[in-house]
Amino acid sequence: MTKQEFATLVVAMQAMYGEDFIGTEKALDVWYALLHDLDYQILSKALQQYMLTNKFKPTVAELREIYAELVSPVITDWSEGWKKVSRAIGHYGMYQEKVAMESFDEVTREVVKRLGFQNICLSENIVADRARFAEIYQAIQRRKITEVNVGSALPNLREMVQNRLAELVQKGQNSIEQEKDKN
Repeated sequence: MTKQEFATLVVAMQAMYGEDFIGTEKALDVWYALLHDLDYQILSKALQQYMLTNKFKPTVAELREIYAELVSPVITDWSEGWKKVSRAIGHYGMYQEKVAMESFDEVTREVVKRLGFQNICLSENIVADRARFAEIYQAIQRRKITEVNVGSALPNLREMVQNRLAELVQKGQNSIEQEKDKN
C-alpha cells in the first residue's frame, strides 16, 4: 500500500472518528509502518467492515485481524481435519500414504506429517491420537493466523523503533554537550 492510499484510509477514519483520530505525525508513521504491507483494496474492505460493526476507533490489531479473515481461506475446525484423516485411513489404508496425504488440506497434512500417517493407522489409542491431533491442529492454525496478521510489518516496526532510539540518544548527547558548554 502506498502512502497516498494510506492517506485515503486515514481521511475516512478521521471522518468517522474525528480529526484527532491518529494524532501526531509520529503516530501516523507508526500506523503506516504497521499496515503498509497489506493490500489497499482488502484493507479498505476491512476498514469498511469495522466501521459498519463497531462504535469505537479501530486499532491496528483489529484491522489486521479482519484483514486476515478476508484473505485467509475458510479455517476449518480441527474435527473436520480429523474426519478427513479417519476417512483416508478407511479409504486408502496405511499403504497408500502418499495419496491419502494429497487428499488433506494444508493444515491437516502438516498435522498428519508430525504425527505420522502410519502411526495413526496402527494406533491402539485413537482417543489420545485424536487429542494430540486437535492440539497440534489448533497450534498450527494460531501460527498461520499470526503470520497473516503480523505479515512483514514487524521488521519495519523494528527499524522505526531503532531509528527513534537513535534520535533520542542523539538528543541526549546534544543536551549533555549544551550543558558542558554552559559550564
